[in-house]
Amino acid sequence: MNKDKAAKLRVMGEDMVLEIPFNESGKTEDGHFRRYTGKREIEGFVDTAFAAEKSVRLVSAEYVVSEDGRTVFVEARGEVEMVSGKIYRNRYVLRFDVEHGKIKCLREFYNPITSAVAFGRPIAGQVTLDSL
Repeated sequence: MNKDKAAKLRVMGEDMVLEIPFNESGKTEDGHFRRYTGKREIEGFVDTAFAAEKSVRLVSAEYVVSEDGRTVFVEARGEVEMVSGKIYRNRYVLRFDVEHGKIKCLREFYNPITSAVAFGRPIAGQVTLDSL
């Protein structure tokens, strides 16, 4: 994973959906997790992430591609240096659904508590931690 925004935008379908179904709220029902629709919304999400992250590296990535090549799963550990200097490590499972050579849907699964601590988001809407 790199911070090349133009490269990320080139592989996105115009109506791409990015979902982060597991999050620090603890809720998994529609409307209670982050969902971005279309390049414009996703670009805003990318800009926010890039502003907080100094560097991003995937470690031990494993890929599984469906027989028809339209779905790709990636399991990896992420190592992120935040602009604050804090190191953020998490485990990811990413599901990419591809149509006409562009990403139509990306679902990003990771430990939401670890992410909340790194980005300063409240856990279960109540408490903010600065370390685990």
